[in-house]
Amino acid sequence: MAGSVQTQLPAEINDLRYHQHPDFFRLVLTLTRIREYSAAELSQPDRLYLDIFQARLNPSLQGKTLKFDSPCVRELRLAQRNPTTVRITFELKTGTKEKEKIYYLKNPDRLVIDIYHRRDLLAVAKPGGLAEPPVATGGRPTGNTAGNQPPQAASPTASGYSLVRQLGLGVRKIALDPGHGGTDPGCLSQSGLKEKEVALDLAKKLKSILETQGGFEVFLTRETDVTLPLEKRTKLANDRQADLFISIHLNASPRKARTGVETFYLNFSPDPAVNELAARENASSSKNIREMRQIIDKIVRNTRYEESRALAEKIHHQLLGHLKQQFGPRDDLGVKGGPFWVLIGSDMPSVLVEVSHLSNSKEEEALKTDFYREAIATGLFRGIIEYVKSLGKGS
Repeated sequence: MAGSVQTQLPAEINDLRYHQHPDFFRLVLTLTRIREYSAAELSQPDRLYLDIFQARLNPSLQGKTLKFDSPCVRELRLAQRNPTTVRITFELKTGTKEKEKIYYLKNPDRLVIDIYHRRDLLAVAKPGGLAEPPVATGGRPTGNTAGNQPPQAASPTASGYSLVRQLGLGVRKIALDPGHGGTDPGCLSQSGLKEKEVALDLAKKLKSILETQGGFEVFLTRETDVTLPLEKRTKLANDRQADLFISIHLNASPRKARTGVETFYLNFSPDPAVNELAARENASSSKNIREMRQIIDKIVRNTRYEESRALAEKIHHQLLGHLKQQFGPRDDLGVKGGPFWVLIGSDMPSVLVEVSHLSNSKEEEALKTDFYREAIATGLFRGIIEYVKSLGKGS
């Protein structure tokens, strides 16, 4: 197994990223050029190692060791075995590996190692590969925390203890709303990437993580490329008695350099930029001017305001932080109130998340990759888990 050799100059491995997918652990190494490699397995303890020839480690990676709470990978070690060979060693949990896939990607040059764990494993790691305690299963209808730990009181929101927190309520069922669809493509990138398609894929990835690693019951407002009126999305969530509603979107801006995450809960806004975005997102509404008073009343009577804002804040900070950690700096566009039709009339805390920008060339290219989309899903998952923990339902 080997990548083609471009020149005899040594390649420098200058960055690494990792991610725990529901089915496999992924390590991505960024190199200055493609180099040949050789992989083999050892036992006692179980290990998979990769030797990359005509390569050297960036000084920041020399001797680096990372520990993981993963179904399969226990530890990762990087070493300069000799002046021209880098060794990557995965220490594995005994008998847990099913297979591995190793391949190169270009522009930029990257070496990807996917280590699949056996599907019959009971232990599931928290995404992102960080050595953290497992989260509580959010889908327990009784609201008990994981294991034998006693229930904990909820922590207050910025406004104090809402009725949700006073009553000790939890989260069992989650509605995910992939933005746009059918005749409404949403934003379009310069290369033709459609918001509706990316949003649907992100929602499916998040659904998988929430079900397998969070224990929640999850449904999508649309599972295919169909037109779905804005008003029917929250109605569907209400009818199916969801505890949370999360609408997933991609952003666009005339300022092409703008990047990052922007998250909304239902409220009026004095911000012209927010109102412009609301106008764009609400463009497919079928409502008429004569219904404006009724619409305003619904916004004013929004009793889920405190919890929606708390949910928005948790999701925003976890998603933004995870993307920064994995892919570098990006703009923090904030958590804001906005009059978005898709959030009006919900019976549960509801948020709209603009996860990245199709108008920014770098984020557009990243959004074409499975790796970046999985990272977005992981960040959203972490935000939801943090919100559930704030209700006293996670450990």
